[in-house]
Amino acid sequence: MNTPLLPQSVRVIQRGWLNCNQVVLLEGGNNVLIDSGYCTHREQTLERLAGPEGLDGKPLERLINTHCHSDHMGGNAAVAHATGCTITIPEGEAKHVVPWTEQSVWMKRFDQRADPFHFDATLAAGDTFEAAGFEWQAIAAPGHDMDALMYFEPRNRILVSGDALWENGMGFVWPEHAGPHIAAAQETLSRIEALDPATVIPGHGAPFHDAKGSIASVRSKLEAFARDPAKNARHVVKVLFVFALLDKQSMHVDDIADYVGTCACYRELSDRFLGLDNAALAQWLVADLERAGAISSAKGVIRPTMSA
Repeated sequence: MNTPLLPQSVRVIQRGWLNCNQVVLLEGGNNVLIDSGYCTHREQTLERLAGPEGLDGKPLERLINTHCHSDHMGGNAAVAHATGCTITIPEGEAKHVVPWTEQSVWMKRFDQRADPFHFDATLAAGDTFEAAGFEWQAIAAPGHDMDALMYFEPRNRILVSGDALWENGMGFVWPEHAGPHIAAAQETLSRIEALDPATVIPGHGAPFHDAKGSIASVRSKLEAFARDPAKNARHVVKVLFVFALLDKQSMHVDDIADYVGTCACYRELSDRFLGLDNAALAQWLVADLERAGAISSAKGVIRPTMSA
């Protein structure tokens, strides 16, 4: 959509929860895309990017990522192949992409996918780039991804926040006992508060105005997770499983115990924080998600209720 909250040269293609949003920054000879979505929706990404809500038939010169999780860079290879654009990633993410392995972007550990790609340049916190007729600042955004960046345009006070802040949350923060991730996420929220953005374009969900209200809500959740890592672990298990279900579209209930037993992230979280065997973890997971309305169940098959 081309939201009225933004300059005409800044466009947001809002996606479902398997994909991240795509941000299109239009400027003749220097059209930029921020983030590319999940690899299994590459054809839909290319169609929407080329259409009236995106480039509207114009060429793409550069693709920039906020971070290198699979829902934000899984479409990099397809976009670069279709458009001939260059790819720029956060400097800290290069170690996850080169060399490309089955563990790159969480694929083996988290049962996620992405098409291998080559990047042409990196950005670090403090760097700037020109796009959409404005200068954008790269801001460190650790927490959900410790190497992530946000991009801030100070004239209009627009923040492309990636997964550091959504209107009603943020990307999950890995559970830990007195570890660095929650503290880093809190520091990122303080950076956003100091920027005082007028409009936030999140990685998921619609652009919004009330950054202060969202920051307060996320801070409260992070404080609760810091006090109770098991609560955070339950949250992360559910987020990861729903993401996998959005990718697969359906799973047989009888297969879920084997699935969580063979996918390393679930066993790691349960062994460290929950103390549930595979069958108990699967039973709790399905019951909790069904009660929350995140999945539906019929004839022994579960499906996601949200849009992919």
